[in-house]
Amino acid sequence: AVVDGRPTGLIVGSYVGLSLEPALVAVSIQKTSRSWPLLRDADHLGISVLTRNHQHLVRQLAGPQDHRFDDITWQDDRGAVLLEDAAVHLTGHIVNELETGDHVTAVLEVDRVAGQAPSETPLVFHGSQVATVGEL
Repeated sequence: AVVDGRPTGLIVGSYVGLSLEPALVAVSIQKTSRSWPLLRDADHLGISVLTRNHQHLVRQLAGPQDHRFDDITWQDDRGAVLLEDAAVHLTGHIVNELETGDHVTAVLEVDRVAGQAPSETPLVFHGSQVATVGEL
């Protein structure tokens, strides 16, 4: 999301579709995240499903907040930050937040979906590494 005029975001290791009607997804965020308190009050949040073309950016996007979006092209959808060339863009708002151990699970209702590069292979987090499905 855009917070105080700046793109703010985080990498999530767990993302799951929950429902088609209404369209709901969930993301899991570490409770120690310093970005989540900034994002949780945003009107709209963006989810960009990263592809193999973003693999070199994962460490940057998980790094210090002040430099996460340096030299990264993104667009603003009603305050939601969406990364260029993602497999899919989802925009929505938080409808529920659950404490789940050392994480928070945020449930978002999705109101916009756009396939940007649907033929690209999405990244997955597996075995403590970022890979593509074909590389598991």
